[in-house]
Amino acid sequence: MASIKIKDATIAYTDAGRGDTVLLVHGSASSRRMWQPLAERLAARYRVVAPDLVGYGESTPWRRDLEATDVDVVATFARELGCPLHVVGHSYGGALALGAALASGSRVTSLALVEPAAFQVLDRCADRAALAEIEAVASRHLELVAEGDLEACAAHFMGYWIGAGTWSAMSPDTRARLTATMPKIASEFRLLFGNRDRYDLRRACIPTLLVRGTRTTLAAQAVAGHLAAMMPNADLLEVEDAGHMLTVTHAGRVNEAIETHLAQTEAATLFDEAA
Repeated sequence: MASIKIKDATIAYTDAGRGDTVLLVHGSASSRRMWQPLAERLAARYRVVAPDLVGYGESTPWRRDLEATDVDVVATFARELGCPLHVVGHSYGGALALGAALASGSRVTSLALVEPAAFQVLDRCADRAALAEIEAVASRHLELVAEGDLEACAAHFMGYWIGAGTWSAMSPDTRARLTATMPKIASEFRLLFGNRDRYDLRRACIPTLLVRGTRTTLAAQAVAGHLAAMMPNADLLEVEDAGHMLTVTHAGRVNEAIETHLAQTEAATLFDEAA
């Protein structure tokens, strides 16, 4: 394990393989270990870098003064890793990846976003039903954290994203570990809803793969759909019978699609250079 100091946080990360670099950004209540099957799949051809965001894995535990540090984490890796750079993100990590890529201009060669939590897109597209759904989830989450009822908060949050049955079937140790992340996730909601960036997505020509499940939430479906419609060089893949955690439940299908996307982007780049 390697680490880097970013602001007041120590960020743990793995760095394996050789070739063009792929940056993997995990989502809420997760860690870089989520990407291990994809990292192993790509390492023979790519350099794969996967950090733990603040409050997860082996990085610095979350504190309120580190509220927006994740943005700096992803931006720092995107800047320091050089070109060509492919960026992959899931959920909260997908929103961070999208923001970093749009801010980086031509530094990012491709994007793969699995149900990115870029909720500002719902506001921009006036998708009132999807926006109301996720705003209600976020508001209740913040209320429960403020009340100190982290167990109820975890049941509420996980019930929305993965289903109440899946949450209740988890072991007590797993539920306790996830429950402890609820204050950090509250800060992520504040960050996501406070982000009213005005990047012109219609001019964002980065080759982008968007992936969503057919059995996911309305908000997740809508974000991916709107991004696919707005970004001129984006393809949308739907994974049958998959919910929001399709990076785990349907890892083979998702990882295959990401690998294919990277290879196609590389091939197109080589063709353009030869021409």
